[in-house]
Amino acid sequence: MTSEVLPYRLGQAFGKTEKLNSEKIIAGLFQSGVFVSKYPLRANLLFTSLPVEGVPVQVVFTASKRKFKRAVDRNFVKRRLREVYRKNKLPLYQSLEQRGRTMALAIMYVGSELPTTAQLEKAYGILLKKITDVLELPIESKESGY
Repeated sequence: MTSEVLPYRLGQAFGKTEKLNSEKIIAGLFQSGVFVSKYPLRANLLFTSLPVEGVPVQVVFTASKRKFKRAVDRNFVKRRLREVYRKNKLPLYQSLEQRGRTMALAIMYVGSELPTTAQLEKAYGILLKKITDVLELPIESKESGY
């Protein structure tokens, strides 16, 4: 991706500006956002303006405390999710930049066993295709899940 579209520091990195930490946006994301899923991942999308300029998407990662009692396991899952997202984020950035949109994204791991990186990459690839399909829909039809 060219440096005009993304700052050079955000090429394959996952910087502070890409992390979603606005409580209002997170609340809206889980209340009225669109969701797509591909087991063991689920993504909630909210098309909104972001508090940081120059970044088309801000992301938050979650793993269920109900399914992973130990914090070590939850952190392990979230670390793997961040890594898979970091490696495969450029197609999402390109499609958002083409449409001039920004969005908040929550990626949740809904499986009950510790995942391998290969499983997550496969599921994230399919999930990314579903997200780009939602981007191509007219704005009015994004109220329900996909």
